[in-house]
Amino acid sequence: MTRQVALIGAAMSELTKYNVKPAMEMARTTIADAIADAGIDRSQIDALATSPPGLAYHNSSMFVARLGEHLGLPLRSLACIENGGCSAMLALRWAINEVESGRARVAVALGIDQRLPEMPARGESLDGFLDRNVFGAVSVYGPYDAAYGLAAPIPLYAMSAQRYMHETGATAEDLAWVAVRLREHANKNRRAMFHDKKLSVADVLASEYLSPPLHLADCSQFVAGAAAVVVADAEIARTLGRPAAVLRGWGQAHHPSTFAASAESIVSFPAVKRAAAEAFAAANVTAKDIDVAELYGVFSSTELMLCEDIGLAPRGEAAAAFRDGRATFGGDIVIDPSGGRLSLGHPACATPLLETYEIAMQLRGAAGARQAEGAALGLVHAEHGMLNGSAIAIWERSFA
Repeated sequence: MTRQVALIGAAMSELTKYNVKPAMEMARTTIADAIADAGIDRSQIDALATSPPGLAYHNSSMFVARLGEHLGLPLRSLACIENGGCSAMLALRWAINEVESGRARVAVALGIDQRLPEMPARGESLDGFLDRNVFGAVSVYGPYDAAYGLAAPIPLYAMSAQRYMHETGATAEDLAWVAVRLREHANKNRRAMFHDKKLSVADVLASEYLSPPLHLADCSQFVAGAAAVVVADAEIARTLGRPAAVLRGWGQAHHPSTFAASAESIVSFPAVKRAAAEAFAAANVTAKDIDVAELYGVFSSTELMLCEDIGLAPRGEAAAAFRDGRATFGGDIVIDPSGGRLSLGHPACATPLLETYEIAMQLRGAAGARQAEGAALGLVHAEHGMLNGSAIAIWERSFA
Protein backbone atom coordinates (compact mmCIF):
# COMPACT_ATOMS: atom_id res chain seq x y z
CA MET A 1 0.00 0.00 0.00
CA THR A 2 1.41 3.38 -1.02
CA ARG A 3 1.48 5.82 1.89
CA GLN A 4 0.49 9.47 1.56
CA VAL A 5 3.45 11.81 1.90
CA ALA A 6 3.41 15.15 3.71
CA LEU A 7 5.94 17.97 3.60
CA ILE A 8 6.35 18.81 7.30
CA GLY A 9 9.52 20.88 7.49
CA ALA A 10 11.62 23.17 5.32
CA ALA A 11 14.58 25.52 5.66
CA MET A 12 16.97 27.51 3.51
CA SER A 13 20.40 28.93 4.17
CA GLU A 14 21.58 32.44 3.53
CA LEU A 15 22.32 32.96 -0.16
CA THR A 16 25.72 34.46 -0.97
CA LYS A 17 27.71 35.13 -4.13
CA TYR A 18 30.34 32.58 -3.13
CA ASN A 19 30.51 30.06 -0.32
CA VAL A 20 30.99 31.49 3.17
CA LYS A 21 30.82 28.11 4.95
CA PRO A 22 32.30 24.70 4.13
CA ALA A 23 29.74 22.53 2.33
CA MET A 24 29.47 20.11 5.25
CA GLU A 25 28.70 22.87 7.73
CA MET A 26 26.18 24.53 5.42
CA ALA A 27 24.48 21.16 4.95
CA ARG A 28 24.40 20.39 8.68
CA THR A 29 22.93 23.71 9.76
CA THR A 30 20.31 23.76 7.00
CA ILE A 31 19.17 20.24 7.82
CA ALA A 32 19.06 21.13 11.53
CA ASP A 33 16.87 24.13 10.72
CA ALA A 34 14.51 21.97 8.64
CA ILE A 35 14.20 19.41 11.44
CA ALA A 36 13.46 22.18 13.93
CA ASP A 37 10.86 23.61 11.57
CA ALA A 38 9.22 20.18 11.33
CA GLY A 39 8.93 19.99 15.10
CA ILE A 40 10.20 16.42 15.31
CA ASP A 41 13.09 14.76 17.09
CA ARG A 42 16.10 14.09 14.88
CA SER A 43 16.06 10.45 16.01
CA GLN A 44 12.89 9.98 13.92
CA ILE A 45 14.77 10.46 10.64
CA ASP A 46 15.21 7.23 8.70
CA ALA A 47 16.57 8.37 5.33
CA LEU A 48 18.68 11.13 3.78
CA ALA A 49 19.12 12.11 0.13
CA THR A 50 21.22 14.97 -1.19
CA SER A 51 22.45 16.64 -4.32
CA PRO A 52 26.24 16.84 -4.72
CA PRO A 53 27.82 19.92 -3.10
CA GLY A 54 27.36 21.77 -6.40
CA LEU A 55 27.85 21.54 -10.13
CA ALA A 56 30.96 23.72 -9.83
CA TYR A 57 32.38 21.91 -6.79
CA HIS A 58 35.54 19.95 -7.42
CA ASN A 59 35.19 17.06 -4.94
CA SER A 60 31.88 15.41 -4.15
CA SER A 61 33.07 11.84 -3.51
CA MET A 62 31.21 10.16 -0.63
CA PHE A 63 29.53 13.45 0.23
CA VAL A 64 26.29 11.98 1.58
CA ALA A 65 28.08 9.26 3.53
CA ARG A 66 30.33 11.83 5.17
CA LEU A 67 27.30 14.02 5.85
CA GLY A 68 25.52 11.10 7.55
CA GLU A 69 28.56 10.65 9.78
CA HIS A 70 28.72 14.39 10.44
CA LEU A 71 25.07 14.38 11.51
CA GLY A 72 25.53 11.31 13.67
CA LEU A 73 22.30 9.73 12.44
CA PRO A 74 21.82 5.94 12.14
CA LEU A 75 19.89 5.88 8.85
CA ARG A 76 18.12 3.07 7.04
CA SER A 77 19.13 4.46 3.66
CA LEU A 78 20.93 7.37 2.04
CA ALA A 79 21.75 8.55 -1.47
CA CYS A 80 23.50 11.31 -3.38
CA ILE A 81 21.77 12.06 -6.69
CA GLU A 82 23.16 14.14 -9.55
CA ASN A 83 21.39 15.18 -12.72
CA GLY A 84 22.21 18.82 -13.31
CA GLY A 85 19.67 21.37 -12.16
CA CYS A 86 17.16 18.60 -11.33
CA SER A 87 19.49 17.01 -8.76
CA ALA A 88 17.77 18.27 -5.60
CA MET A 89 14.30 17.56 -7.04
CA LEU A 90 15.33 13.97 -7.71
CA ALA A 91 16.78 13.72 -4.21
CA LEU A 92 13.34 14.77 -2.97
CA ARG A 93 11.72 12.15 -5.22
CA TRP A 94 13.99 9.51 -3.67
CA ALA A 95 13.03 10.64 -0.16
CA ILE A 96 9.34 10.53 -1.13
CA ASN A 97 9.79 7.01 -2.53
CA GLU A 98 11.28 5.84 0.77
CA VAL A 99 8.27 7.16 2.68
CA GLU A 100 5.70 5.91 0.16
CA SER A 101 7.20 2.42 0.21
CA GLY A 102 7.26 2.28 4.00
CA ARG A 103 11.02 1.94 4.26
CA ALA A 104 11.12 5.29 6.06
CA ARG A 105 8.58 7.19 8.10
CA VAL A 106 10.60 10.42 7.97
CA ALA A 107 13.13 11.38 5.28
CA VAL A 108 15.22 14.47 4.59
CA ALA A 109 16.20 15.85 1.18
CA LEU A 110 18.99 18.40 0.84
CA GLY A 111 20.02 20.54 -2.11
CA ILE A 112 23.31 22.38 -1.79
CA ASP A 113 25.52 24.39 -4.09
CA GLN A 114 28.86 25.56 -2.76
CA ARG A 115 29.82 28.03 -5.44
CA LEU A 116 33.56 28.46 -5.91
CA PRO A 117 35.14 31.75 -7.04
CA GLU A 118 35.74 32.20 -10.75
CA MET A 119 39.39 32.89 -10.01
CA PRO A 120 41.95 30.48 -8.52
CA ALA A 121 41.20 29.82 -4.86
CA ARG A 122 43.86 30.63 -2.27
CA GLY A 123 46.71 28.17 -2.69
CA GLU A 124 45.30 26.77 -5.94
CA SER A 125 47.73 26.60 -8.85
CA LEU A 126 46.80 28.07 -12.22
CA ASP A 127 47.02 24.59 -13.76
CA GLY A 128 44.66 23.25 -11.10
CA PHE A 129 42.24 26.11 -11.67
CA LEU A 130 42.24 25.55 -15.45
CA ASP A 131 41.83 21.79 -15.04
CA ARG A 132 38.86 22.29 -12.72
CA ASN A 133 37.10 24.68 -15.06
CA VAL A 134 37.83 22.79 -18.29
CA PHE A 135 36.72 19.52 -16.74
CA GLY A 136 33.53 21.17 -15.50
CA ALA A 137 32.74 22.70 -18.89
CA VAL A 138 33.34 19.46 -20.80
CA SER A 139 31.27 17.40 -18.36
CA VAL A 140 28.28 19.77 -18.72
CA TYR A 141 28.46 20.98 -22.34
CA GLY A 142 30.28 18.12 -24.02
CA PRO A 143 33.65 17.82 -25.77
CA TYR A 144 32.69 19.87 -28.84
CA ASP A 145 30.87 22.92 -27.50
CA ALA A 146 33.11 23.18 -24.44
CA ALA A 147 36.28 22.90 -26.52
CA TYR A 148 35.10 25.84 -28.61
CA GLY A 149 34.52 28.04 -25.60
CA LEU A 150 31.01 27.32 -24.30
CA ALA A 151 31.43 27.60 -20.53
CA ALA A 152 27.97 28.91 -19.65
CA PRO A 153 24.52 28.18 -21.13
CA ILE A 154 23.62 31.81 -21.87
CA PRO A 155 24.24 31.69 -25.67
CA LEU A 156 21.96 28.64 -26.01
CA TYR A 157 19.16 30.29 -24.06
CA ALA A 158 19.69 33.49 -26.05
CA MET A 159 19.12 31.59 -29.30
CA SER A 160 16.00 30.10 -27.73
CA ALA A 161 14.80 33.58 -26.75
CA GLN A 162 15.41 34.91 -30.26
CA ARG A 163 13.39 32.10 -31.78
CA TYR A 164 10.58 32.54 -29.25
CA MET A 165 10.37 36.25 -30.03
CA HIS A 166 10.29 35.46 -33.75
CA GLU A 167 7.49 32.90 -33.40
CA THR A 168 5.28 34.73 -30.89
CA GLY A 169 5.99 38.40 -31.56
CA ALA A 170 7.25 38.90 -28.00
CA THR A 171 9.44 41.99 -27.57
CA ALA A 172 12.39 42.92 -25.38
CA GLU A 173 9.93 44.85 -23.22
CA ASP A 174 7.89 41.67 -22.75
CA LEU A 175 10.95 39.84 -21.44
CA ALA A 176 11.74 42.78 -19.20
CA TRP A 177 8.32 42.61 -17.55
CA VAL A 178 9.16 39.13 -16.27
CA ALA A 179 12.29 40.44 -14.56
CA VAL A 180 10.35 43.40 -13.14
CA ARG A 181 7.54 41.27 -11.67
CA LEU A 182 9.97 38.84 -10.09
CA ARG A 183 11.96 41.71 -8.61
CA GLU A 184 8.74 43.10 -7.12
CA HIS A 185 8.27 39.72 -5.46
CA ALA A 186 11.87 39.67 -4.22
CA ASN A 187 11.37 43.12 -2.69
CA LYS A 188 8.90 41.39 -0.33
CA ASN A 189 11.42 38.65 0.55
CA ARG A 190 14.31 39.68 2.77
CA ARG A 191 16.10 36.42 2.00
CA ALA A 192 16.32 37.21 -1.71
CA MET A 193 19.67 38.33 -3.10
CA PHE A 194 18.05 41.42 -4.66
CA HIS A 195 15.43 42.19 -2.01
CA ASP A 196 16.68 45.76 -1.54
CA LYS A 197 17.08 46.70 -5.22
CA LYS A 198 14.22 48.07 -7.30
CA LEU A 199 13.96 47.33 -11.01
CA SER A 200 12.02 48.92 -13.87
CA VAL A 201 11.54 47.93 -17.49
CA ALA A 202 13.88 50.76 -18.43
CA ASP A 203 16.50 49.40 -16.01
CA VAL A 204 16.31 45.95 -17.60
CA LEU A 205 16.69 47.32 -21.11
CA ALA A 206 19.56 49.55 -20.03
CA SER A 207 21.50 46.68 -18.44
CA GLU A 208 24.30 45.26 -20.53
CA TYR A 209 23.72 42.56 -23.10
CA LEU A 210 25.14 39.19 -22.09
CA SER A 211 23.98 37.55 -25.29
CA PRO A 212 21.28 39.31 -27.34
CA PRO A 213 18.39 39.49 -26.71
CA LEU A 214 19.20 38.67 -23.08
CA HIS A 215 20.25 41.59 -20.90
CA LEU A 216 22.01 41.12 -17.58
CA ALA A 217 18.73 41.69 -15.72
CA ASP A 218 17.06 38.96 -17.82
CA CYS A 219 19.46 36.38 -16.38
CA SER A 220 19.71 34.60 -13.04
CA GLN A 221 22.75 34.98 -10.82
CA PHE A 222 24.61 31.87 -9.71
CA VAL A 223 25.04 31.93 -5.94
CA ALA A 224 25.96 29.61 -3.07
CA GLY A 225 23.28 28.24 -0.78
CA ALA A 226 21.32 25.27 0.49
CA ALA A 227 17.76 24.17 1.22
CA ALA A 228 16.40 21.13 3.03
CA VAL A 229 12.93 19.65 3.38
CA VAL A 230 11.51 16.97 5.65
CA VAL A 231 8.87 14.58 4.29
CA ALA A 232 6.96 12.08 6.38
CA ASP A 233 4.11 9.64 6.45
CA ALA A 234 0.93 11.73 6.58
CA GLU A 235 0.03 10.03 9.89
CA ILE A 236 3.01 11.76 11.48
CA ALA A 237 1.98 15.09 9.96
CA ARG A 238 -1.43 14.75 11.60
CA THR A 239 0.17 14.55 15.05
CA LEU A 240 1.92 17.92 14.64
CA GLY A 241 -1.24 19.98 14.97
CA ARG A 242 -0.51 22.52 12.23
CA PRO A 243 -1.01 22.90 8.48
CA ALA A 244 1.24 20.81 6.27
CA ALA A 245 1.43 20.15 2.54
CA VAL A 246 0.56 16.76 1.10
CA LEU A 247 1.80 15.49 -2.26
CA ARG A 248 -1.06 15.42 -4.76
CA GLY A 249 0.83 14.71 -7.97
CA TRP A 250 4.25 14.13 -9.48
CA GLY A 251 5.40 14.17 -13.10
CA GLN A 252 8.82 13.54 -14.60
CA ALA A 253 10.18 13.22 -18.13
CA HIS A 254 13.43 13.30 -20.06
CA HIS A 255 14.03 14.14 -23.71
CA PRO A 256 16.91 12.26 -25.40
CA SER A 257 19.11 15.33 -25.80
CA THR A 258 21.23 17.64 -23.70
CA PHE A 259 20.83 21.39 -24.05
CA ALA A 260 19.97 22.17 -27.68
CA ALA A 261 22.10 19.72 -29.62
CA SER A 262 19.40 17.35 -30.89
CA ALA A 263 16.13 18.90 -29.76
CA GLU A 264 13.33 19.38 -32.30
CA SER A 265 12.44 22.79 -30.85
CA ILE A 266 14.19 25.33 -28.68
CA VAL A 267 11.01 27.20 -27.71
CA SER A 268 8.72 24.36 -26.58
CA PHE A 269 9.95 21.39 -24.61
CA PRO A 270 8.42 17.89 -24.67
CA ALA A 271 9.84 16.96 -21.26
CA VAL A 272 8.08 19.92 -19.63
CA LYS A 273 4.76 19.10 -21.29
CA ARG A 274 4.96 15.40 -20.42
CA ALA A 275 5.94 16.07 -16.80
CA ALA A 276 3.11 18.58 -16.42
CA ALA A 277 0.52 16.25 -17.96
CA GLU A 278 1.57 13.43 -15.66
CA ALA A 279 1.52 15.62 -12.54
CA PHE A 280 -1.89 17.14 -13.30
CA ALA A 281 -3.38 13.72 -14.07
CA ALA A 282 -2.02 12.25 -10.84
CA ALA A 283 -3.36 15.18 -8.84
CA ASN A 284 -6.68 15.18 -10.74
CA VAL A 285 -6.46 18.96 -11.20
CA THR A 286 -5.72 21.35 -14.07
CA ALA A 287 -3.32 24.24 -14.45
CA LYS A 288 -6.19 26.64 -13.70
CA ASP A 289 -6.47 25.17 -10.19
CA ILE A 290 -2.91 26.17 -9.22
CA ASP A 291 -2.75 29.13 -6.84
CA VAL A 292 1.01 29.59 -6.59
CA ALA A 293 3.94 28.21 -8.59
CA GLU A 294 7.72 28.21 -8.39
CA LEU A 295 9.32 27.67 -11.81
CA TYR A 296 12.91 26.88 -12.72
CA GLY A 297 13.08 29.82 -15.13
CA VAL A 298 16.72 30.90 -15.14
CA PHE A 299 16.09 33.50 -17.86
CA SER A 300 13.13 35.80 -18.45
CA SER A 301 12.42 34.15 -21.79
CA THR A 302 12.54 30.68 -20.25
CA GLU A 303 9.97 31.72 -17.66
CA LEU A 304 7.53 32.55 -20.46
CA MET A 305 8.11 29.26 -22.27
CA LEU A 306 7.69 27.29 -19.05
CA CYS A 307 4.40 29.01 -18.26
CA GLU A 308 3.08 28.04 -21.68
CA ASP A 309 4.41 24.46 -21.76
CA ILE A 310 3.07 23.74 -18.26
CA GLY A 311 -0.28 25.25 -19.23
CA LEU A 312 -0.30 28.26 -16.92
CA ALA A 313 -0.80 30.48 -19.99
CA PRO A 314 -1.81 29.83 -23.62
CA ARG A 315 0.89 29.79 -26.27
CA GLY A 316 2.24 33.30 -26.85
CA GLU A 317 0.24 34.84 -23.99
CA ALA A 318 2.53 34.42 -20.97
CA ALA A 319 4.17 37.79 -21.56
CA ALA A 320 0.81 39.55 -21.28
CA ALA A 321 0.12 37.70 -18.02
CA PHE A 322 3.25 39.18 -16.46
CA ARG A 323 2.78 42.62 -17.98
CA ASP A 324 -0.90 42.91 -17.04
CA GLY A 325 -0.50 41.61 -13.51
CA ARG A 326 -2.22 38.25 -13.93
CA ALA A 327 0.90 36.35 -12.79
CA THR A 328 1.43 38.28 -9.58
CA PHE A 329 -0.34 39.09 -6.32
CA GLY A 330 -3.99 39.85 -6.92
CA GLY A 331 -3.94 38.12 -10.31
CA ASP A 332 -4.95 34.67 -11.51
CA ILE A 333 -1.84 32.97 -10.09
CA VAL A 334 1.30 34.07 -8.25
CA ILE A 335 4.36 32.86 -10.12
CA ASP A 336 7.65 32.80 -8.22
CA PRO A 337 6.60 34.68 -5.06
CA SER A 338 10.12 34.09 -3.75
CA GLY A 339 11.57 36.34 -6.46
CA GLY A 340 12.35 33.42 -8.73
CA ARG A 341 15.71 32.54 -10.16
CA LEU A 342 16.18 36.08 -11.49
CA SER A 343 15.93 37.85 -8.14
CA LEU A 344 16.06 35.27 -5.35
CA GLY A 345 19.34 33.87 -6.64
CA HIS A 346 20.18 30.57 -8.31
CA PRO A 347 22.30 27.99 -6.47
CA ALA A 348 21.59 25.41 -9.18
CA CYS A 349 21.90 22.24 -7.10
CA ALA A 350 19.73 23.74 -4.34
CA THR A 351 17.19 25.64 -6.46
CA PRO A 352 14.46 22.94 -6.63
CA LEU A 353 14.34 22.73 -2.83
CA LEU A 354 14.41 26.52 -2.48
CA GLU A 355 11.29 26.42 -4.65
CA THR A 356 9.82 23.67 -2.47
CA TYR A 357 10.62 25.69 0.65
CA GLU A 358 8.71 28.65 -0.78
CA ILE A 359 5.67 26.54 -1.67
CA ALA A 360 5.73 24.98 1.81
CA MET A 361 5.65 28.45 3.39
CA GLN A 362 2.88 29.59 1.04
CA LEU A 363 0.65 26.59 1.73
CA ARG A 364 1.28 26.90 5.45
CA GLY A 365 0.30 30.59 5.32
CA ALA A 366 3.71 31.54 6.68
CA ALA A 367 5.18 33.58 3.81
CA GLY A 368 4.69 36.97 5.45
CA ALA A 369 4.65 39.97 3.14
CA ARG A 370 4.79 37.76 0.06
CA GLN A 371 1.90 35.49 1.08
CA ALA A 372 -0.42 34.59 -1.79
CA GLU A 373 -3.94 34.99 -0.46
CA GLY A 374 -5.82 31.71 -0.06
CA ALA A 375 -2.97 29.58 -1.45
CA ALA A 376 -4.16 25.97 -1.30
CA LEU A 377 -2.51 24.29 -4.30
CA GLY A 378 1.13 24.87 -5.22
CA LEU A 379 3.35 23.68 -8.07
CA VAL A 380 7.13 23.22 -8.13
CA HIS A 381 9.03 22.78 -11.40
CA ALA A 382 12.68 21.78 -11.87
CA GLU A 383 14.75 21.07 -14.96
CA HIS A 384 18.11 19.97 -16.27
CA GLY A 385 19.89 20.83 -19.50
CA MET A 386 17.98 23.40 -21.50
CA LEU A 387 14.63 22.01 -20.31
CA ASN A 388 15.62 18.60 -21.70
CA GLY A 389 14.43 17.01 -18.48
CA SER A 390 11.76 18.19 -16.07
CA ALA A 391 10.11 17.20 -12.82
CA ILE A 392 6.93 18.74 -11.42
CA ALA A 393 5.38 18.30 -7.98
CA ILE A 394 1.93 19.47 -6.95
CA TRP A 395 1.41 20.06 -3.23
CA GLU A 396 -1.86 20.76 -1.43
CA ARG A 397 -2.48 22.48 1.89
CA SER A 398 -3.76 20.04 4.50
CA PHE A 399 -4.98 20.51 8.05
CA ALA A 400 -5.69 16.86 8.82
